[in-house]
Amino acid sequence: MKLGRFMDDAYRGLNKGRSLRSEKGDPIFSLDDLGERLGTRPSRMEVEELLPQDPGTLKRLVESDPGNRYQVIWGHLSSIAAERSQQPLHLSAGNYAGLELSRGTIILEMGGDHVGERMKGGRIYLRQAAGDYLGQEMTGGGIVSRGAGNYAFRRMSGGLGVIKGDCGNFLGLGCSGGKVVCQGSCGERAGWLMSSGSLRIHGDAGDYLGLLMKGGRITVFGRVGRRAGWRMKGGTIRGKAFGPEAADGVFGLD
Repeated sequence: MKLGRFMDDAYRGLNKGRSLRSEKGDPIFSLDDLGERLGTRPSRMEVEELLPQDPGTLKRLVESDPGNRYQVIWGHLSSIAAERSQQPLHLSAGNYAGLELSRGTIILEMGGDHVGERMKGGRIYLRQAAGDYLGQEMTGGGIVSRGAGNYAFRRMSGGLGVIKGDCGNFLGLGCSGGKVVCQGSCGERAGWLMSSGSLRIHGDAGDYLGLLMKGGRITVFGRVGRRAGWRMKGGTIRGKAFGPEAADGVFGLD
């Protein structure tokens, strides 16, 4: 078997960085049809290159169930639909909703994982609690959610995140910018490896708040668990009351 044919067979169904121009004009009948041409994790550019300009086709694709296989494609489609719409885009639910969103508004009736991942602008409102990885790697825009799971706003570098209820562990892990407000309580290791930005928690915070923190500001209006500020190298942590073994660099609220 020739090497070229062997590689084609090996990469069949996967995203190999191939040119899509030969398929650009072909009709798209379903999300499965689009996914079979793109693979499971294409870039947004690849999705847009094959996506027809017909608004009816886009609407049909966004209303389709992506299953587990084509969630990333569906996430890109939801953002494209919101950016093209003059009105807020209402969706029932979906993982990766608002993926790389740059403008427009999405309203989600239910939560999901990876909502607002890598978003650059626009707004996302969740009427229920989000799952894990809410707003991961976002650089701009704003997200408002009733609650969140673990890793909310992980590696955030810009934008605004508001959680109106409680959230899980690792809130703001590795943040390098932006502002996060949790109006409830959060789990352990919030602000872990944070280097810049602002994190405000209106309720209580779990153990190891600001672990290995390098910069930024963390304010907790409730009680903080043990070892707050452990091995922190920079930034500020303020809280109403701290558990045992808090670092010397943490301060009480005035």
